[in-house]
Amino acid sequence: MYDVLIVGAGAAGIATAYRLRESGLDVGVFDAADEVGGRTRSVEVGGLAVNTGAMFVYRDTPAEELAAELGIRTEPFEPDTYGIHVNGRTVIDADNTELIARLPLDDEAKKQLSAFVGEALDEYRRYTSRGTLGSRSDELGDLSVEDRLAGLHPDVARIIRTAVQGGAVGKASQTTAQYGLRYFASYLAHEKRNRLFPVDGMQQLPLRMAERLPKGTVRLGTTVESVAPLDDGTYRVRIRIRARDRSTSVAARHVVVAVPAPQVPNVVPDLPGWKRDALDKALTPGSRTLAVVADVRETPHLADWAFVTTVGTRFDAIINPTPGRPRQDPHTGASLIQYVCYGNGAGHLEGFGTAESAVNTWVEDFLTVAPELRGHIVGVHGQTWPHCFSLLSPIRLSVLDELRRPVHGIEFAGDYTSATAGTHGCYAEAYRVAERRSWTVRSWTWAGSSC
Repeated sequence: MYDVLIVGAGAAGIATAYRLRESGLDVGVFDAADEVGGRTRSVEVGGLAVNTGAMFVYRDTPAEELAAELGIRTEPFEPDTYGIHVNGRTVIDADNTELIARLPLDDEAKKQLSAFVGEALDEYRRYTSRGTLGSRSDELGDLSVEDRLAGLHPDVARIIRTAVQGGAVGKASQTTAQYGLRYFASYLAHEKRNRLFPVDGMQQLPLRMAERLPKGTVRLGTTVESVAPLDDGTYRVRIRIRARDRSTSVAARHVVVAVPAPQVPNVVPDLPGWKRDALDKALTPGSRTLAVVADVRETPHLADWAFVTTVGTRFDAIINPTPGRPRQDPHTGASLIQYVCYGNGAGHLEGFGTAESAVNTWVEDFLTVAPELRGHIVGVHGQTWPHCFSLLSPIRLSVLDELRRPVHGIEFAGDYTSATAGTHGCYAEAYRVAERRSWTVRSWTWAGSSC
């Protein structure tokens, strides 16, 4: 009999257990995967720790608090450039006006793009302070980015749609203007105060939290097949243990479901209609990423790339999380930079990371954007996600209360239940769930205030 059983060992699930670690509760975390962290997964490529999903720790969020508490090494993300690849040409510049002037676009398109960028930067200055969105930005929550694109030149609309999807996962029609402001306009503004890069990978946060949990708390290779409420107020949790190739049941006094929104009905089959409707509105599309580590000794200017919108490639954007700071390999003398290509528009493709031909096709696309790096790539890694981050869309915000509302006493936590998104949303939701109610532990309760 677990006091609290948590389904999912991603950012939200591990953080919930971490928040309850000193409560005296018997907590269990179950996940079908072989490692904790979910979409924070980091891998070594060419000697560097590369993020395959979540990239940054955002300042003034629970993620930053956790990173400091856990002793995670971070560096500020300090971009000085923005880039656009369009119509077969890549242009990178520290000055947005010069950037637009050099693009292979006609005069009308350049004029419209310049006006759009100017308006986006004005809004960014108006609604943010030191890189953080203020409460006034809520005024943009009911608008989608697509609402801003009506009547624009086709090339301009393509650039904006691609940029938004590369930075914010969702399509312009699915993304709030508020969300686009944080994940798109901040790159235009060369914002240096709102993102931290974890040197050893985003996965270090859940890994460090898991290390601090009591031994045996986390059970990997264990699929939760169903959660069913019982008449006595407890729950029967059906699990399948991969190593034993069999199913069995465990009992729990409380349950927290911390899996992506599309997986929730698989875990809790007996959901009321209002909950299913809300989950359907929490769009959580699939995605692919390609990490490329390259030696830029002969092309040092490519180390300054930060965010490049890539129109017409299989991915939407390239992010270099350490612009201007290549890592020197003491053995080979290589000057290493990592570039992560985000294919949010490409969606999920089963086996993408292990299909050499598919990865090589993406590498060739990368080399159309950065042809000078041909022959200088030292490692690549392809990753695919059935469900990437939940979109912060106007429709999801409209059902946020329903997404958070318990069913049969079961709590729900994840980026889809957050007022923001991404891993910082996961950590905020873990804290909300851990502290919002009293958790029964045999004959006494704990309200979450002491942790």
